Amino acid sequence: MSHRISTLKTLAALLLTTVSSLALAAPTPFTAHYRLDISGWPDATITHQLSHRGNDLQTGDVWESDMRASIKVASGEERGRFQLDGDRVQALDYTSSYSLVGIGDKYHLDRAQLQALPDRQTALFDLSRKAPDARCASTQVSPCQLDYQNHKGKTEMLYYRVIDRSDIQTPAGTFPGVTVDTWDPDKRGRHLYLTFHREIPGLLLGMRYVRDDEERSHLTLTDLALAPANSTSASTSGG
Repeated sequence: MSHRISTLKTLAALLLTTVSSLALAAPTPFTAHYRLDISGWPDATITHQLSHRGNDLQTGDVWESDMRASIKVASGEERGRFQLDGDRVQALDYTSSYSLVGIGDKYHLDRAQLQALPDRQTALFDLSRKAPDARCASTQVSPCQLDYQNHKGKTEMLYYRVIDRSDIQTPAGTFPGVTVDTWDPDKRGRHLYLTFHREIPGLLLGMRYVRDDEERSHLTLTDLALAPANSTSASTSGG
């Protein structure tokens, strides 16, 4: 039973990890739906929503990235709220929760805890903004580095390299993409390939997880709805 719970926790982390020109692109609110195919598991559905939460003198330009995943035996949610100040992204609040065969837990990081390093959702948004013009697009230079906090507030580090900037065909349409190869320097046999929209920060077009040269899972964008850039959504329930 303990091995099964450990496996399911690893699955939940994978679900939520799959859950952004010279001037960085401005955000656009969107709701995206995905299918996640995982070797040895039922297919999962993922919904990712980026929404504008307000812009005033006290809070600045605030956005929220909300990612929810579910399969027959597990579900999870991550929500990161962050402030934009020009090209700077500052994490403000983070919550996550999961439920696995009746076992669940919740996590929270507040603004004080997020001052030094962003949460995972905010870090992915920031990565997607920087990837189109990242310097680490050649093996001639060192890989770029991404530092963030996981759901428990533990510091995580990834190396990444931009490997492709071609258009990407998905069931939701064809979009300008940028693909980033990310890996833990201590686990070189594991690679997470993230493909972002080159012009819409935070929008994933696809993902592949490869371990020991074998693809273990892949994410496919199945539906996309865009909202006007100046729209403000109501707060999302749950979490």
